[in-house]
Amino acid sequence: MQDECITSRSPYDTPYDNRSVMPRLRDSLAAGLIGAACLLAGAQTLTIGTNHTPLDRKALEAISKQALRRLNLDVQLVTLPSARSLAAADAGEVDGEGLRVAGLTARYPNLLQVPEPYVRVALVAFSRDATLSLDGGWKALEPYRVAHIRGWKVFEAQMGSARAVQKVDRPEQLFQMLEAGHVDLALYTRADGVALARRMGLSSVAPLTPALQEVDLYLYLNRRHEALVPRLAEVIRQMKVDGSYNRVLAALAAD
Repeated sequence: MQDECITSRSPYDTPYDNRSVMPRLRDSLAAGLIGAACLLAGAQTLTIGTNHTPLDRKALEAISKQALRRLNLDVQLVTLPSARSLAAADAGEVDGEGLRVAGLTARYPNLLQVPEPYVRVALVAFSRDATLSLDGGWKALEPYRVAHIRGWKVFEAQMGSARAVQKVDRPEQLFQMLEAGHVDLALYTRADGVALARRMGLSSVAPLTPALQEVDLYLYLNRRHEALVPRLAEVIRQMKVDGSYNRVLAALAAD
């Protein structure tokens, strides 16, 4: 019932489709009954698609849970492949998607950016050759064979200058290809990449400096939750002021 509370819509949200009046009244009554049940059910649940890095996924869940609790809502994360996750949120199959860079509404018109960043991450290139220099930023990728996760829009937008580009579905594949010599650079976030290389026992794989870019990451909600977008942004801002935001991140770092 909680998911139905969030995702159900009135039959009058769509154009008239030549149905008879009685079925429409029946649907309207059903929508009203669902709404009444939602009030009795307490906190409703937003289903958020994600395929983000482990650390940022934890931040997405922890910050969302605390912020949405203040709005009498809850959150459930659903793991999907990166590109599929965006498409599902845009189509309304889930309530939202995160965490993502700013500006995706132009490409996914049914997704509205909650205009308060969740976290800031460093996007870096990992290599087995620590002597490589990427002082030129994205343009410095030109001589190299690079790999990144399919559906990461910030990487896809910058790959025009790279010598060759490979896309994979899982971060482990990035470092496996790098270790095997199939690519020269694997693009990922710094903190999660360092943790992953350590977990995989790849002592020769390390992030290059400087970072290619530092970016803020945001939650996006399907357009049917338009009224919630400014309210959620304001709650996150309040959390940053009252210290609860930093306490959430500190607790995650201590895990």
